[in-house]
This record gives sequence, structure tokens and C-alpha cells, in this order.
Amino acid sequence: MTEAVEPINELCFRGKVAVITGAAGGLGSATARLFGVNGATVIGCDVRPGTRDTWLEQMRRPGCEARYLALDVTCEDQWRRVASAVKDEFGRIDVLVNNAGVILRTGVMNTTLVDWRRVLDINVTGAFLGTQCMAPLMRESGGGAIINVSSTAGLIAHSDAAYTTSKWALRGLTKTMALELVHWGIRVNSVHPATIATPLTDAAPAGHIQANRHAIPMGREAAADEVAQVIAFLGSQAASFVTGAEIAVDGGVSSGGVAWMRSQFQETVARQRKDIEAS
Repeated sequence: MTEAVEPINELCFRGKVAVITGAAGGLGSATARLFGVNGATVIGCDVRPGTRDTWLEQMRRPGCEARYLALDVTCEDQWRRVASAVKDEFGRIDVLVNNAGVILRTGVMNTTLVDWRRVLDINVTGAFLGTQCMAPLMRESGGGAIINVSSTAGLIAHSDAAYTTSKWALRGLTKTMALELVHWGIRVNSVHPATIATPLTDAAPAGHIQANRHAIPMGREAAADEVAQVIAFLGSQAASFVTGAEIAVDGGVSSGGVAWMRSQFQETVARQRKDIEAS
């Protein structure tokens, strides 16, 4: 007799508290909404002025409880204030999504020291400080999950020096966090998206999106919701035995992008030869 298959109900965050940085951006906003509709109390953190009201309006839906806190992730004092506010109001934290980040599309020789430090401060130090400040409360809450949003730039070579370095560093930091915090019942994983269709993508240099579509075997950029679903999975009990992992959400580019482009080029050359022979 075949055993009955039970539905998976672990993607439910009722009674859970999730803190999400960079919450007003495309991926951060999508992630916040997904946690919210699945029952979490969501604390959205962002540094950009004027985003509070818009974000809260997006989060306004039945059963969704949300708070917005201004936060510069590079500032330890501000992180401590966020941790204190979360503890005072909710008494717990179950999920931390270190999503805040910036892109700088310059190579080694054209990156200033000021810009280099700014990118690493936001993309790496922000996650470091967030984890230092929030993990003790997460331990007191009985454990939880931290998800660091890296990039395919943390898996394969990209031409933007500071950004790529920061995302490789965040990948390494994730591994160390996973080892150190496992005894606190805290799982730590990194997510590595390829290009995501957000307003940030719209500001990419001419030809950047078109080139990416040729390199990605699935032939398109990700929707923010597609990446948010992976983040939510890693934050849920459905991923209860997953820690120290790096999850590529990239349409196959990190595992097969070069082979894919080569096959497409070979097919193009073969067609051109046939056309020449037939003419």
C-alpha cells in the first residue's frame, strides 16, 4: 500500500519575525511581501529616504504585520538600535535576510579606493554587523535562519572588481557563520542570483541585459519573486537541514553559461555555412 503524501506546510511563518535589509528595493520588497503573506511579522530596513510610506503601503494586506526602520547597514550603532527595537516590541527574531547591496560596474584600474571601501562596507560589512547584532536575539528565540544575498559574481568571474570581490567575500562569510552559529540553532545560507528584472537592472549599461540573455541558458533574467521564493524556502522549516549552502538562482549561467554560448555559436556558424553552400 502506498503511504499517503502529506502536503508541505513548512513555508508558513505565523508567529515568526523576519528582518529584511534593503527592503525597499526590487528583491527586498518582493521578499518582504512573500514573508508577509505567509504569516511573518516583517521588519523592513532601508537607508533610502522617502521609501517608508510606499513600502508600508505595499505591505498593507490582510493579516500582514509590518514595521519599517531606517537603517544604514554599515553603521554598528544603527544595527544595535534595530536589534533593540525588535527585541523590545516583538521579543524575538527568526529570520534575517541580509539583502542590502550596491553594484559598481568598474574594473580594477578604474575603481577608486573610496568606491572600493563603500561597496565592501555595504555588501559585506553590512551582513557581518547585522549577524553580530541580531544572532544573539535569534539564539534566545530558539534559533532561526540567516540568508545572505550574494550573486553569480560570488561564483564566477565578473568584470566589476569591488562588486565581485564583495560577493565572493559574502560567500565565504556565510560559510564561517554557518559553522559558528550552528550550535545556536541558526542556519546560514547564501543565495546567488543572476540578473533580476528590477529598476536597478533598468539602469545597467547599454547591451548589458541583452548580453546576459545570451549567456543565461534560460534566456532571460529572473523575476524578483523567483529569487524571493528561494530566500523564503531557506528561511523556512522546509530547509531545516540546509546550512552553509550556496544556492544559484541563475537560469543555469554559473553551471553552463560558457557551454551554452559555445553551442549557440556553433549552431550559428553551422547555419551560416549551410546558407553559403546553398547559395
